[in-house]
Order: sequence, then structure tokens, then C-alpha cells
Amino acid sequence: MRNRSVYLVEDEVLDASGTRIFNLDFSNPLLALIVTVEGKKFDMSDTHNPIIAREISKIEIVDGSDVLFSMNMEEAMALQLYGSGKQPFMSYSNNSTSGRCRATVKIAFGRDDSDQEWMLDLKKFVNPQLKITYAFTEGAGFWTDNYQKLTVHAVVCENPVREAMGFLMGKQIYTWAKATSGDETIDMPRDYLYRLMMIRVKDSDTPTYAEISKIKLSCDIDRFVPVNITTQDLFFENAVRYGILSQQMETIGDGADIDIKAHCPFANNWGANVECWNSGDVAVIKRPYSGYSTIGRTSAVALTANQRAIVTHLGYEYNWCEPYPFGNLRDVEEFFDPISFKAVRLILTQAQTDACDSGVVLQQLRPY
Repeated sequence: MRNRSVYLVEDEVLDASGTRIFNLDFSNPLLALIVTVEGKKFDMSDTHNPIIAREISKIEIVDGSDVLFSMNMEEAMALQLYGSGKQPFMSYSNNSTSGRCRATVKIAFGRDDSDQEWMLDLKKFVNPQLKITYAFTEGAGFWTDNYQKLTVHAVVCENPVREAMGFLMGKQIYTWAKATSGDETIDMPRDYLYRLMMIRVKDSDTPTYAEISKIKLSCDIDRFVPVNITTQDLFFENAVRYGILSQQMETIGDGADIDIKAHCPFANNWGANVECWNSGDVAVIKRPYSGYSTIGRTSAVALTANQRAIVTHLGYEYNWCEPYPFGNLRDVEEFFDPISFKAVRLILTQAQTDACDSGVVLQQLRPY
């Protein structure tokens, strides 16, 4: 087989908000689509999270009313990590002078770029399109206009030796405002095999496993229960499966006599290492929280104006997502088959005091 990469768009300057639509007019099957967004902060303020992926509210692949992929960029990045074991590239900075914020996600339709069994064969569809919806607040504390850029390129299998049997389809299938107690019961799809599921509690103040304390998948009112696990035990399994994650960013003093926030994509933030940029006052981490840590100096409360520091966070639960893989992700025989059941329900036990926007993402193997 021979693969090639082709740009759908490269460094296109985006308006403040909108939806970009691309026709997927490929005669050869796709192995992946790679989406990159880039921007620059308006000023040195640390009040707005500089992780630019948060501004991409939806990435969709559709064929008319048939949805082949649909979720926001943060969820897509978590799906890439938990589906492939490879953390997406991301860099970001509060430095509006020389810093840039960038995020890239690879939407894979197979197990890897050599997989000819699972590919997105666009000839099977009538009018397949990629849609990317975004919104950037521009001005003080947020983003600089005319600096937000979009790049999309496709990984194409040019000479497949066989016809693909199916492709990996990912969707955000359910959203709700999480309560502080009780069960949330969700009717699950019963059309295709389940490969991977993710539970997300966005921007919670405690780890995801504390916000959702138990996960249960019930078939035909408990006639068969393929999943019944405390989320903390699932977290421990995932900690071994994926290892501790790291993410680096640059932060900078804004002149105010308060702690500076250094953001990270981890609901379960285990702290950070801080390196000073150039000589002078020593920057230190003061306290880790879900999604950020506070940074100051050994000699005073806050960083001095324009004092730069490199912060490397360590943590788990990437983009507030806790994954549940259905067996060996490379072996279709281990995936969960819901088709024979009359009802499949996901029951999530809620806890803690956060009432956060929450969701469920499901990746399935969809045959042709």
C-alpha cells in the first residue's frame, strides 16, 4: 500500500465564529483526517484558558443526515489518545508577544495508517462533508483577531490491496447537566459494535472518577451486565494502561499582584514542574487544581510583569475524559456487540458538588 497526504486547507485565517465545510471528494479511502487550529492571545491575561481546542465546538463528518463522526475538538483529542495510545500535539501560551497556541487532532478511521481493513471509503456515500464549527471571543483577555488559522489534511490510501470492511465511527451520543447525586440512565445505540466509550465531566473541580462514581452497562434490564465498575477502579486501570501524561505550557506575569494560572488538560492534576525563563526571581508552583495550577515566586505572591515561566504538568483524565475500552482495541472479536439485545442502558452514578456539562462519547466499528 502507498499513502499520501493532501491538504484540504492550509493556514486559512478564520473569522471570529462560523462553520467551515469541506467536500470530501476522494476516490481513494481515507485512513485519517488531521485538523489543526492555531491562534494568539490578545494580551498577557491568564483569565481565559489558552487551550485553543476549547474554541472548536464541533467536528463533524456527515453524509446528508447520516452522521459518521461528531464531537468537539477536546473530545476528539481524548479519543485519539485513548484509541491509539498517542497523545495529540498541543502547545499554548499566555504570552501575547511571541507565544502561539496550537492544537492538532488526528481522526483515525482504522487502527493505524497501515490498516486496510478499516478505512473510510467515501465511494460508499453520496455527499460526504467535513464540518468544523468554531467561536473565538476577540479582544482584551481573549484572542487577537486575524491570527486564528485552520489547517486540515487527509491521509489517503492510494492503492489499497483490498476493499475496506468498515471504519471507526465516533460520536458524542449524549449530554446532560450532571447532578450531585443519583443515577443518570442513558439509552445506548444497538446498531454497531462498541470499541471504546468515554465519560466526560467538563471543567469539574475534582477528578472525573470522583464526579461519576460508578459505571454500569445493563442489557435487557440486567439479563446481561457487561460493565459494572467503580470509576475509581477504572481510573487505576487506565493509569496503568496509558501511564501518567504530561503537557507543557508557557505562562507570563501580567503585572497584577495575584497568582498566575497555568492551565492543563488534566481533570486529575498531579502537579507541575516550573522552570524560569532567563535569570531573576525563581518561579514556583503554589497549588495544583483540576485543569490548572497557580504559579508565583519564592520571594513574593505573583510573577513580576512579563516574567516568563515554563510549566510542565503531570496528570490523568485527559480533557476530563475517563475511557472504557471494550477489550483489545485491535481485535474486533473482543468488542461489545449490542445488536442482539432489545435494550442497552448506561447507568452513571453521580457524586460531588459540581453541576457540570457532561457527556458520553462512543466509538463503534461500522461495517459497509
